[in-house]
Order: sequence, then C-alpha cells, then structure tokens
Amino acid sequence: MSALLQDRVWVVLSEIAKRGIYPLHASRLGLFRMPIDLTDWPDISSISTDLKSSGFKMDAYADRIYAVYKWTEKGPDGLTGETLTADLSVTVEIVTGEVVDLIYQIKPLEFFGDYYWVENYRQKADHNAKMIIDTIIRNTKIGDKLIAHYQKAEKLSLENAIKRVEELTPLARNPKARSATSIPPPKVEAVSPKLPQTTMTVAPQVPAAGGANTTISLSGTGTDYSKAEGPIDPDFKSKRQVVGTFQGVKVWGPVDPPGQLGIWGTQVTVDYDICIADGACIEACPVNVYEWLDTPGHPGSEKKTFMVREKDCIFCMACENVCPPQCVKIFQKGT
Repeated sequence: MSALLQDRVWVVLSEIAKRGIYPLHASRLGLFRMPIDLTDWPDISSISTDLKSSGFKMDAYADRIYAVYKWTEKGPDGLTGETLTADLSVTVEIVTGEVVDLIYQIKPLEFFGDYYWVENYRQKADHNAKMIIDTIIRNTKIGDKLIAHYQKAEKLSLENAIKRVEELTPLARNPKARSATSIPPPKVEAVSPKLPQTTMTVAPQVPAAGGANTTISLSGTGTDYSKAEGPIDPDFKSKRQVVGTFQGVKVWGPVDPPGQLGIWGTQVTVDYDICIADGACIEACPVNVYEWLDTPGHPGSEKKTFMVREKDCIFCMACENVCPPQCVKIFQKGT
C-alpha cells in the first residue's frame, strides 16, 4: 500500500466535499490534501505533460486535472468455461489551488458491466488509484513543491526531503530521479537573531474591526521555531494564559512572533503553531466564521485561518472534523 495514503486517506460519505460537489452516491472516496500551492498556470499545465509517459489518459477542466488508468481483467465463465474479459478504470482528480487535493472514487463494479466473475475488484481499484497518486507526486511539479514544504516546515535537508518523498511514493510508475543538484533550493527568509529574554512583541492598542482591540503583533524577533504536532490540546485553557487580543479575539500564550503564535479564540479555537493553512475549515464553515490572516515568518505556514466572526459560530463542528492536522477545537458557550 502507498505509504503516502496509509494514515491519511479519508473515507468521505457526504455528498459535499472541498471546492465543489462530488456525486459520491455513498461510494468510498479517497482524499489526500497537501499543504502546497499550485496556482501558476505553467506549473498546472506541466502536470499533464509530465504524466503522459506514465500511460494515463489525461484531461483537464478549469482548476482540475484528471488522470485515468485503465486495465483489463480476464477470467473463466463459471458455466461455459469461456475466457471473459472486462475493461476497468479508475480516475484520480487533482484539484489545484492554494492547497492541492488528490481525489479518487472507487465506482461499483456494476458501473462497467455484469462482470460478476472479477475477483478482488475493490482492492485492485484502490491499489491502482494509489499508484496514480504516487506517480503524480513523484513525477510532477507537485513533488518538487512537497519537497520544498518539508524543507521549510520540518527543517529537513534537501537530501532528506527527497528521500522522504521517495519513501512515501513506492507505487510510482517510472519514478523520476531527483538529486540535490536537480531542485532549486527553497527560498528561506532571513530571520533576525533572537534577543536575550525576548518574550513577545506587544503593539499599542488600536481600534480594529467592530471596535475590538488589538494588543498582539504578528511581527517580532522571536525565533522559537520548534515543530508543533497536532492535535490541539483540548485542556489548553487550564494550562495557558490569555496574553492579549487580536481584533477582539483572545490569544493564549506563549507567544513569541513570528515563530510562535499560540492558540487563538475562545469558542472557535485554532492552534496557530499546528495550523498548516490548508483551508479546510474556511470552506467547511457554513456561516463564514473564518477568513485568511497573513502570518509572515511562521514556519508552519505564512497565513492562518482567523476566526474573525467567532460570535457567528453555530457549533456544527464541521471545521473541527475536517482539519487534517487537528488544530481546531470548538467549545460550546460557557465551556
């Protein structure tokens, strides 16, 4: 099985998924979301070109690219003994944007015909879909961007980042060879040395949206870039203290910008040191609680989902349930 999807494939039963409507009809849907940006047209158009040699049928529409893999099954007819054939296929959809989704749906065998004699269809379709995904990542610009993400977010060397992508994609067909000299190094922003006993930068109180106050600055000289893993600590309110506000939203320390930003919110809370800005919560929220907030210099991501309309939350838990790194926690009023 593809190591990439071993722990990160989602089974989606809802008829509504990210950025559009996917007609699932209760079928299983595999979805892998990557925190990389794919918005430049030259990068998007290069994907189909890079995959043509892999034997996939390629198609594109708007912001989506489709890779179809076809295979033929053979087996004996149980009554006549005649050898039968079945032409089957599976499609992986690449949804481009500020994050990238790789999606596949295992259609019922009946979709292709009355091929009752085909054995282990679902397992074969699942394996082939993951083979397509591994090939997409290994052989296209998506792989280069994922390597750059690992370098920046996890502080891996270029060699180790390449090795990690190779280990995650063992099913790739005709895998592309990468080396430290074949990939331009990611841009690294200069970080000022940490000053002795620096805690956080506090800006003067200024009026913000809705008359709320802002006392927390997103800039500073903090260099506490230690990697933070999810999920968010559900008991953080008893372990942390409120150190300030941003547009009226409480911020729970420690805060040492730009490298450490703490946990934001009261009812709608997000651990900014875990957040990777994949945008799932923004698109899942039915009442538009969130909007993007730039956080330049933060190692996890240089923008976060800001609960600017926290008071509008209806506690549906949609954002908490879809967050890949599990950095969101919703508290009912009074908790």
